[in-house]
Amino acid sequence: MGIQVIVKTGSASEIESVLGTIAMECEIFPIDEANWGVSIPTKLIDAVGEKSIRAALDKLVHFDLWAGSWKMPLQV
Repeated sequence: MGIQVIVKTGSASEIESVLGTIAMECEIFPIDEANWGVSIPTKLIDAVGEKSIRAALDKLVHFDLWAGSWKMPLQV
């Protein structure tokens, strides 16, 4: 099963920067001025690893559609 999230950001470039090279294999689409949808396919998760994808997403304010909750960026 893929990962579907809503990311609170003003532009897709921030999402692309965080996801790096895998961003081009994800579906990133605008929802409104401050929110973007991101769909990460299962085959990509299997290839890269869910842990590394979740670690990248943890750098962004995002709503995990499967968990049903907002996640705030981890402070380092």
